Amino acid sequence: MSCSGYSCCSLHRKIMNIAELFKKNFVLVPVIASVLFGTFTGVKYIVNLTDTINNNQDKIINLQRDLTAAQEKLSDQNTRLTSAESTWQMAENLYRQLADEVREHSYDIKDLNR
Repeated sequence: MSCSGYSCCSLHRKIMNIAELFKKNFVLVPVIASVLFGTFTGVKYIVNLTDTINNNQDKIINLQRDLTAAQEKLSDQNTRLTSAESTWQMAENLYRQLADEVREHSYDIKDLNR
């Protein structure tokens, strides 16, 4: 290739310099590309991990709220059960007391009939 002017030779030299730089640094190109790719992959992984953590955090908060509501309902059911057991015991005591009174009255009626 022959040059006919100064600007052509200058352009030719610049292209040759770029080509020589590329030849000299041919090994660096894959290294730089892999570093860039690794950085991009690492950032993408961190972003995905952060999104997963945020989603799981929301789910944990919802589960804690649901657990608190369930514990309150369970406490209410325990209170009702305790009340029902007390009522049942009271009913049993009244039944025994009435059964004893009926028995006594039956003895009194037998005594009157004699």
